Amino acid sequence: MRFTTVLFDLDGTLVDSFELIAQSFRHAIRAVRHREATDDEVFSRWGEPLRSRLESMAAPAQIPDLFAAYTDFYQEHHNRLARVFPGVHEMVERLAHLGCRLGVVTSKRRPTTEHDLEVYGLAPFISTAVTSDDVAVVKPAADPVREALRRLRGDARSALMIGDAVFDIRAGAAAGVATAAALWGTREREAVLAAAPDHVVERPDEVPPLVAG
Repeated sequence: MRFTTVLFDLDGTLVDSFELIAQSFRHAIRAVRHREATDDEVFSRWGEPLRSRLESMAAPAQIPDLFAAYTDFYQEHHNRLARVFPGVHEMVERLAHLGCRLGVVTSKRRPTTEHDLEVYGLAPFISTAVTSDDVAVVKPAADPVREALRRLRGDARSALMIGDAVFDIRAGAAAGVATAAALWGTREREAVLAAAPDHVVERPDEVPPLVAG
């Protein structure tokens, strides 16, 4: 096979959580700062860890309350607002059948990551998940990708990082692995293509043939 290790971003690649994240962010601003969040506040710096996003727009004293309000809303409405993208289950099952080592590299925290993988039936196929709790520096740094390769005993030369965001492409490239833009979930198509991924996949069913070579 062309690739024996495949790493996925989570939000926007495996799980369609766009509306959940956006509404959770708006709720936190409304509950703590008593105003409506602007679209720029909601959508800029998308893909960064939540705490980093909150720290960029609020005083330090407000961060714990914002974080708690976001998390409470996220957990309460998770199963209603998030779902696996169509074709993802079939994709990971096929990759597992091919004998690939599968991992997730995400800037989410470990509890929410593990919850997503379990709730959406992805846990049986994902051998490891590297979260923002597991590394000192998150994407677009290479550290999370390298940590996933270490855990999976994967070789960068036969590994593929798949994601919907610029950070995913940059992190994979920095770690020396091939990259693929997952266009089925991206909200920044032009930007992610401008990041020069090695491959482009429009649908999940295009991934197994790419991996198999």
